[in-house]
Amino acid sequence: MKLLFLDRSTLQYKDNAYVSKQYEIILDMVLIKRSTFQVNKTEINCEIGDIVILKHDTFSYIGILESIERLDDYTTSIKSLDFREIFNLDIIATSFNGDLADYLYQIITNYFKNNSDARQNLSYLTVSKETSVTGSLNFETDNIINMSKIFELVSKGYGISFKTEVIYLRGRITGIRFRIIGVNQGTIIKSDFSSIMQIETNDSTSQLVNKVIFYPRSDNQTYLNARTFYLLTTGDITEDSSSDLRYTSVMSKSYFYTDNEYLSLETKARSEMVTSKLDHNITFMIDMNNNIFVPFKNINLGDYVSFIHKGKTYDSVITGIEFRDSMKYATITLGEYRVKLTEKIQLLSKNTGSTSTSNITITNSNIDGGEF
Repeated sequence: MKLLFLDRSTLQYKDNAYVSKQYEIILDMVLIKRSTFQVNKTEINCEIGDIVILKHDTFSYIGILESIERLDDYTTSIKSLDFREIFNLDIIATSFNGDLADYLYQIITNYFKNNSDARQNLSYLTVSKETSVTGSLNFETDNIINMSKIFELVSKGYGISFKTEVIYLRGRITGIRFRIIGVNQGTIIKSDFSSIMQIETNDSTSQLVNKVIFYPRSDNQTYLNARTFYLLTTGDITEDSSSDLRYTSVMSKSYFYTDNEYLSLETKARSEMVTSKLDHNITFMIDMNNNIFVPFKNINLGDYVSFIHKGKTYDSVITGIEFRDSMKYATITLGEYRVKLTEKIQLLSKNTGSTSTSNITITNSNIDGGEF
């Protein structure tokens, strides 16, 4: 396999190198992960931040060069981030109600095509809107949110997914296309499917939060009533405590709210409870030689999966895909919980920083796919 190095600003060809049998391609929606390639050259014409592309029959990996390290055996270690990390940009949070695909298209266009800072614009980037999903994002005023966080949670909540692909013209790379696409249905898959191996399941020690109560602060002037929201087994949110679709075992959290927060209370409740529902970690290896569950062919990051294992059903989302030293097998990760201590620390830092997801509306969609 050959790794291409392209100029970050113009996408002009700069260099190439052959990849050895030692590599890791890691795509993750939850944490920032680095892919690593060991190549057979010591002098490479490239700069940190340039675009790297690995073309393979399975898919084309597109990354952002993060580090170059010469090794003692006259090879070089290349580390890169997924191209979607280019959207790891803090922006002003703007509430929206309507077609969320249009909203995402406009955000990308504003910041990477029509930006007043010409150096931030990417002339070779094409944004393709291929779906329409009605929804709402409600933010508190004067709030900053990370653009990639909006992508991640709109994907999980509204059935919007993303694909990044290379544009070729007569064999030459001329651009990168970022596709905003729809997730029409999820897949129901059993752990005894013949192509699945090395299954590991880990549930968070916390219970599923299915009830959130908001109490008015004592200094509120306008809104003085308490509001309670319930998560239903369908993934919907309601204020009807008598619904037959409520969870039998109640796990509740309570918060105080200000007058300014009142209109976003349902948003906060929805985010709290749906995030809790994905608080598990399932990993398994999949043999790519199958026609049912193949990364980048019929499943992608952000897709819904109902995973049945030892009599328990996990309604989940594909949050990680990894290849290690071979493209014959892929490691799949479901859920948002992470097991390794370093990953837990990174996840904790991510969720308590300025890019907290507490102000984003999340709505689960019912899974209605084939069963395997």
